[in-house]
Parts: sequence; C-alpha cells; structure tokens
Amino acid sequence: MKVIIASSSKCGTKTLRKCFEILGYSVADFDHHAYNHYNEWKNIFEYVSRREQLHEMYRDIDVVTGAPAFYYWEEIAEAFPNAKVILTTRKDEITWYRSLSREIPKCHNSWTVAFCYLLTPTGIRLRHHFDRLVRVVHGIKEWGLFSKYDWSNQEVLIKRYREHNTGVLSRCRKERLLIFHFCEGWERLCAFLGEEIPDEPFPHVNERGQLAMSMWVLPVYVRMMREAFVVMAIIAILIALVLQLH
Repeated sequence: MKVIIASSSKCGTKTLRKCFEILGYSVADFDHHAYNHYNEWKNIFEYVSRREQLHEMYRDIDVVTGAPAFYYWEEIAEAFPNAKVILTTRKDEITWYRSLSREIPKCHNSWTVAFCYLLTPTGIRLRHHFDRLVRVVHGIKEWGLFSKYDWSNQEVLIKRYREHNTGVLSRCRKERLLIFHFCEGWERLCAFLGEEIPDEPFPHVNERGQLAMSMWVLPVYVRMMREAFVVMAIIAILIALVLQLH
C-alpha cells in the first residue's frame, strides 16, 4: 500500500483513480471493496475494524479509494504506516451535498438496479454491502423492498462530511498528508509521490454527473447485468412452460 485517498465520495475520487492508473498504480475502489472483500467489510461494519485484516485485504494494492475505505482511512493508515494520505474536498459543503444527493441516487434508485439487486447473486451482494455502507458511513438507512435510500437529510450528511474532513486534517501527520486541489495538476501530485510527470493531460473524470453511466462498465456491474439476462431468460422459459400447461 502506497497511497490512501481519504476523500469522501463526490470529491473527485474518480479523477484521482484515473491519475493513479495512468501512473501505473493498482487501485482498489468501491467495486473492488464490495465484491472482492464482501465478507471482510461485513465483519468490519458489524463489529470493529481490525488492522491485521485490513493489511491482509490490501497488501497487494497500491492505492485505496472510494467508500467505505475513505471512511476507515485511519485504520488503513495504521495497517500501512508508510502509506501516504491524500485529501480532496469540494469548494463548500452545500456543493458537496447537492452533488452527492443528486448523483448517488441515480446509481441505485432505478428499476434496473432494483431488479439486479433483488434477483442476481452479484446484485444481492452489492445491495447488502451498500445497505451497510450508507448506514455506517453516511448515517442513513434504506427503506422499502428495493433498498431505496433517503438522501434528503442535509444536516446529517453534511455533519458526517465535515467531521470526516476535520478528522483527517487533525489526526493525520502533516508530512504524510497532501491536501490536493485539482487545479494544481500533475506537478503537485507527482512531487508528493516522487513520480515523474506523465506525458498525458491531467484527467477529469465524472464531470457533471457521469457516475451513473460509467459504473456500468465496471467488471462487477457487467457481471451483475449478465446474471440479470440469465435470470430474465429463466423467467421467460418458466412463463412459457406455464402457458403451455394451460
């Protein structure tokens, strides 16, 4: 483990992920946490964080980012004492809240996702993981059969966001922490990492809410959709058989 991205969701974490991929780092993001370490995160959510467990989970990964890893940045930092920490924020709390409450529901509160979350093996795992994640990280609960989430509680969400950022700034050693602004580009990031500046433009990912579209190209969501097609085919066959019997 070389870098822990302690930034909350909707704070440019997808851009940072792309930066590290360009630099040749292996990156574990939300999809990796949810699928590859489902049982481990279940234990961490329901009991206590274990430094040894986190070390075993991410010892072969260069960078962790995304939920729920950002929320457990301190425990991961203890497991990897030589890892550096990066924090990015939005220009103000209201801007962050509006982005979160607008974009995250697009990813999860749709009939397509609800069908997958209810009837596919991968979708069921993702739904259970996300249910625990939003409860622990954001302080909100799911409601209804299809795990809809209420993102309207601005006060609670902003309080969690503020406390998280304050905690990183106050508890992370200054020589270990980079407070990064995207306008600083490759120069500041590579200087902190001790890397050569790549011969590529600095990326900008998920601008103006492309998250809901981009998630469907992630391997775990591709797998979920393939399973959904299989489930729909089985349902169609069963319906055809029932109709023939009548």
